[in-house]
Amino acid sequence: MRVYEFAKEHGLSSKDLVVLLNKSGFEVSSHMAVLSDEAVKFLKDKFEKKAPAPAQEQKQPVADSLKIEPIQQKKTEPVITREENKVLNTPIAQQGGIKRSAPTPLPVESRKEIEEKKVAPIAPISLIPYVLSDLAAALHKPSTEVILTLLKWGILSSKNQLLNEELVERIARHYEVPATKPVEKQKQELKVSVSPLDKENLKERLPVVVVMGHVDHGKTTLLDFIRKTRVAAKEKGGITQHLGAYEAKTPQGNVVFIDTPGHEAFSKIRVRGTKVADIVILVVAADDGVMPQTVEALKHAQSMKVPIIVAINKIDKVDKVRIDVVKRDLATQHDLLPEEWGGQTLYMPISAKTGAGVDKLLEMLVLQAQMMELKAQASGFAQGFVLESKLEKGRGPVATVLTQHGTLKIGDYFVAGKTTGKISSMVDSYGQRVNTVAPSHPVQIAGFNELPEAGDYFESIDKDAYLKTKNIFSGQKQFAAQRSVQSENAITLLVKTDTNSSKEALLESIAKISKKSEKGFMVLQSGIGNVNESDVMLAHDTAARIVTLHVKSETNAALLAQRLGVTILSYDIIYKLLESLQEISLSLVPVKTVRTKVGEAVVRKIFDIKNLGVIAGCYLKQGIFSRDGVVTIWRGNKKIGEGKISSLQRDKNAVKEVHAGYECA
Repeated sequence: MRVYEFAKEHGLSSKDLVVLLNKSGFEVSSHMAVLSDEAVKFLKDKFEKKAPAPAQEQKQPVADSLKIEPIQQKKTEPVITREENKVLNTPIAQQGGIKRSAPTPLPVESRKEIEEKKVAPIAPISLIPYVLSDLAAALHKPSTEVILTLLKWGILSSKNQLLNEELVERIARHYEVPATKPVEKQKQELKVSVSPLDKENLKERLPVVVVMGHVDHGKTTLLDFIRKTRVAAKEKGGITQHLGAYEAKTPQGNVVFIDTPGHEAFSKIRVRGTKVADIVILVVAADDGVMPQTVEALKHAQSMKVPIIVAINKIDKVDKVRIDVVKRDLATQHDLLPEEWGGQTLYMPISAKTGAGVDKLLEMLVLQAQMMELKAQASGFAQGFVLESKLEKGRGPVATVLTQHGTLKIGDYFVAGKTTGKISSMVDSYGQRVNTVAPSHPVQIAGFNELPEAGDYFESIDKDAYLKTKNIFSGQKQFAAQRSVQSENAITLLVKTDTNSSKEALLESIAKISKKSEKGFMVLQSGIGNVNESDVMLAHDTAARIVTLHVKSETNAALLAQRLGVTILSYDIIYKLLESLQEISLSLVPVKTVRTKVGEAVVRKIFDIKNLGVIAGCYLKQGIFSRDGVVTIWRGNKKIGEGKISSLQRDKNAVKEVHAGYECA
């Protein structure tokens, strides 16, 4: 019996039980901990004495039936450290049903390596762009060694090369050096900025759950089942390409879910999802297992230090053995040891398609949230984050906002990133217009002066502060001139998308393929909204191509583009757009002409024929001469001419080729 099961059976609070057991000398870490026989007896003596006698007699056999052997075996295990327990997976060896798929204990050398790491801790590396020489110095490694490591991975670099965050993380992982994300400071600043918190005004808020994982592993399908709406069907190509926050009503209580895209181009959006999350659901498909974006999402969640619940999806398509394979991979490679194997991570087998196990997952989410005691200041100025922004016809710039403190009302002034505004309308996650919004309730706000950036800090302010901030922003606004000089070795592009998040993802992807292509790309301008006549004129003046994602071209702009010969590439799925750009890059690479010597001849006589020109009579010394071939004429060591063979004759007959030992003209 687990703590939460005893609490549910007796109508008690899981948190109160955990506190009581710890005070009474029983080691209990969370509501998912398995109760020992002594703990069960202690709790029954304490709580069931108050119950009527008949009920006591009826419940006693049930309690006795829960005294199963695995619990007794856990109690008699040899005492080992938590790190050793995670690495050696000792409980696995004691469960006969898992032996076939669970890994064998690691050798003793692994334990020695762990002890060595404890003795000599390594300073963590910040996940920011590094110059290779600076990164090598931080790792206490020679630059040549790091260059050689990159060369083995197929990456050519020099000591002055600027390495992006992904490469820095990969190198740090290779040298077993901890790496940290600098975004954690921003999250702390948000919490500190609420001053002072009125303890009497603190109220419970909804838990914010972010769903992460690899592309096509069932994240949106899971939310679709929970919300009973067809979100996945509305996405082009069946993949989620925007970050959306939704409040879901469940029998266990309301929960705010954030659905983050799994496509690799949306790495930044996933980071913003974890920034406001209380709990992370890591969705892993049982048939695919752990994939690259699964690992990336896991690292983001671990860096933010939020609880992780692993949802093993698509169990309706595979055997039960595959579930243990996923657990083994995550436990041995990423330190997510299942709680039934002695760890702290909860694994929930589910089927987002059929709904199997989803109710149990929701119950665990609510229990976890209760243990965390999530609270917020309900009154006062609102504070939160912009999750998404876009231009909407009839409403102008709108943004999805998730607040963490305070209440939003129609007419409130606010500042978000580098823009300001006044709330003119609010729409909740069910599409209903609302006048007030409490903390942790996602809402789409209209009234921005300009489009905010996804991830901007949002705060409501009074009118005086609004006017001051607006004047500062208008004074700082710069109308930067567009770059007029086009790189000779790059294809110039104008990028238009529907949202800021899509724009950032597309620009980042274009930069990646540009580095790999001989004919790269230069983004002259990027913006939000449909293609207009100004975009077409700019593209015409700079000989640029216009690429769009999720947006259309205005009628006048399309006609103007057709008249001026401007190319507009419109796509709804990002990877198809990138494939098209790669094809364009390959088609514009200049063809390299390589000349190879195939024959040699000596000129024996010159014939100057009227209306035909000069004809050379030659003797072929070696190789072959062919019609339409190119010849170079040398006199000694000096090149005196070059031309193309227009006709070739031997013995007064026109021929296609002449071999060595023959005369020709």
